[in-house]
Formats: sequence, structure tokens, C-alpha cells
Amino acid sequence: MFYNRKAELEKLEKIYAHPGSTFVVIYGRRRVGKTALVREFLKNKLGLYFFVGEKDEAMLIEEYLKEIENVLGEHFPSYFTPRFSSLEELFEFLLDFSKEQKLIVVFDEFQNFRSVKPSFFSSLQKLWDMKNEANLILIAVGSYVGMMKRIFMDNKEPLFGRVDEWIKLRPFDFWTAYDFVNTFANVPPNHFVELYSALGGMPRYLLYLKRYYTGNVAETLNNLFFDEFAPLREEGLNTLKLEFGRFYRSYFSILEAVSLGYATPKEISDKTGLKLLTVGKYLSELTNHYEYLRREVPVTEDPRKTRKVSYRVADEFFNFWFRFVYHNYTYLEEGNLDLVLDDLERNFPAFVGKTYERIAFEFVKRINLGFKPLRVGSWWHKGEEIDVVAYNRENIALFEVKWSDLRKIDVSRILRNLKRKSKLLPLTGSLRLGVIARTIEDKEHFLENGFLVFDLEDLMMKKKEC
Repeated sequence: MFYNRKAELEKLEKIYAHPGSTFVVIYGRRRVGKTALVREFLKNKLGLYFFVGEKDEAMLIEEYLKEIENVLGEHFPSYFTPRFSSLEELFEFLLDFSKEQKLIVVFDEFQNFRSVKPSFFSSLQKLWDMKNEANLILIAVGSYVGMMKRIFMDNKEPLFGRVDEWIKLRPFDFWTAYDFVNTFANVPPNHFVELYSALGGMPRYLLYLKRYYTGNVAETLNNLFFDEFAPLREEGLNTLKLEFGRFYRSYFSILEAVSLGYATPKEISDKTGLKLLTVGKYLSELTNHYEYLRREVPVTEDPRKTRKVSYRVADEFFNFWFRFVYHNYTYLEEGNLDLVLDDLERNFPAFVGKTYERIAFEFVKRINLGFKPLRVGSWWHKGEEIDVVAYNRENIALFEVKWSDLRKIDVSRILRNLKRKSKLLPLTGSLRLGVIARTIEDKEHFLENGFLVFDLEDLMMKKKEC
């Protein structure tokens, strides 16, 4: 099922309109919709789609020959039947073919050539460097971000410097994900926030709601993640074990610790038992190379200089999977489902609250605050925290975010506390205070008094303007 991705399709169409050959890399997490994107792009164009399965070279060539004959057969003379003894011969043939007619060639799961035929990367580099008058769009699609970066960005690798265009396919944001789900399922906004906290914006995972959403969030999550036959129970393991290789247990330990709320290198080291220097190395790789963690600093600090650093799992799905599935794996294997569901019942509301903070963060970036912020982020210092801070040289807006239904008295108390914390900030300027919650009693009262108060209904309305 193809949905959205207008910007990515427009980018590919611009590449296609450009004369000559172009090497394109499309990469992103498994299940994010890369294959759907390239198949949509190939519609009504002369193009070949090759899936790089982890099998013998001869078997791949046999599969690719069928695709070539089906797509290009009408362009061949009646007496000609293509035959290739190697992947290099096949690709050289396609380069030559494209000199006569523009051609798109897609290699899906391109990184698998590393196990099929590692020397093909060097061969491809030499062939591409001699493409001359070819008119070929070569698209390498990859699901393992770390591997794709290594293949194309490591200056020791043969394909370094050969890519002309990069497209990183990201999960849907909260609003796009909500619209997508409501094309096939009627999920109320409050339920969707909770489900988004577990599934994130991955199209393939969201599609499971078509079959598994029951109207009860806990029941739906049980059917998706915890039941013996749950389709997503092993997903994190299957996805990341290959990405991390033989050291996956150390990476998993760190991701589990971060999902549990251990956010600083020292806290993670203490929780996992790994040495602080080792943790630092893994954190750097998980943040910069694999992109499964996000490094955060207080919004008023210089990211290059501050030591106030915390980490969070960058993807909602993996954050949930490590917190509630991997953390309870022993119970799941032993069939103690009640203990797992008890953990979910006790801790999921606070977990959703953290997701709601991130949704609110994006919401604040989109709305009109009466000024254009230079920076938007969170702030913390010596046990004090402010969920969202937006500021420029003359203005400051502070927000507390609550995934709960707030009474008028609750909002007043929160605003007083926010006023107190505002004095701790190293910022000066015109100050406005705000609250973002699931629902707010007598919201108009606070709006009339100049406060920035928003509830889930306001957040959902904003999607129509984005």
C-alpha cells in the first residue's frame, strides 16, 4: 500500500528528468516503505527491479534474466537471447542498453551483495566510472543503515564518492501516520497516541492495525507484541541482530537501558555493567552510525561544549520493543504473560507521556507563538526540568506536557511551578507560559489570560494546517 512520500517522488522525478546517468542511494529502516517508493516511481517507466537475495550469484542472475526478458524483451531483436556468466556482465549489458534508451535499474537490499559477492562493489565502481554515454538511473536501496553508510561513506570502500543523490526515507511523523491509519481503520486520537508510542510511524507496522486493532489498546498491544503468535514479538531481534553482528548483545543491553530511562553514559554504564569507555564507544556508534539513539542536550547549552548529555531511543517502535518486549523476554519465553501485562499496565502511561512530549515538541515548532524561535528543545538542570522551551533573543515560551486530563486547579498549579522554574533559565525576554495535555478543563479561561494551553484536540487540528 503506497501512501504519501510526495517529496521523495518529486525528488526522484527531477533526477529522472536530468540527462545522463545518476547513482542514487535510498536508505532507511526495514518496513519504512522503500520498496513501495521505488515501485511507485517505476510505474510507466522503463525500469528493472532486482531484489538482492542472499543466495548464489548464478541463482540471482537467473532471476534477473527473467526480469530483463519481461521488461526489455520487446526491445531485443528476435534472434537475440541475453545470457550472462557474472553480475558484472549483466550490469555492463544494462549500461550499454541505456545508451540507446533511458533505463532505471533498482537493486533492493543492495547491502546483501556483501555476502553474495563482495568483489562486485569493486567491479561496479570500475564499470560506473566508465559509463561514458550511458543514460542509466542506478538506485541502490538498503535497509541496514550502518551497512549502507559503510559501503558508500567509508573512504576505504570502492564505492566511496560514486553516489550522486541520497534519499533517506524516514518514518511518517505523528500527523501523517494518523491520516494513514484512518484510511483503513477508525482509531480515535487518544488511542492513536498510545498506539503510536508502540508502533511509531513505520507504515508496515501501522498496517497491522487494520487486522489487530480491537478498540482496546492493551488488548491490541498484547495481540501485536506479547501473544505467542504476535507478529511483532521477534521483530526487534530479527531486525537488529544482523545489523549489529556478533556484538549485538552489548548494543541490545545499552538500548534496553536507555528505554528504561537510564539516559547518561554513567547511568548506562552502571545499569549494563559495561565500562564507561566501552559505553561511550557504543553510544557514539548507536547515535552517529546506526542512528538508533539520539543525543540530547539542554536547549540553552552549546551541543559542542556541554557535558550535560542524555540519550534516548530515536524510534518509537524500538523504544517500546526494548522496554516491554526485550526487557521481559524471559517471562515471555516462560509463558508468564501476566507479569508482562502487569508491567505494561503499570508503566505504559508514563511511557506514553514521554512520547506525547515529543509530539508536543513538534507541535510547538509548527504553531504561531507570536515569534519565530531560534531554538526549540527541552531543558534540565540539577533535578529541574522543563518539557519544551522555545526562544529567540527577545521572547521565551515554556510548556509543561502531561498525558492526562487536567482540572482547572491542576493547570493553575503547573503554571505556577513553570513560572518558578523560568527564573532558573539563563534566558531573558518576554515570557509566556503554557500547558499541553490530553484534555484541559476550562481551557478558554487560561487562553483569555494569555496562557498558551492546548489539548489533544488542538494537536489533531494542527495536522490540517501542516
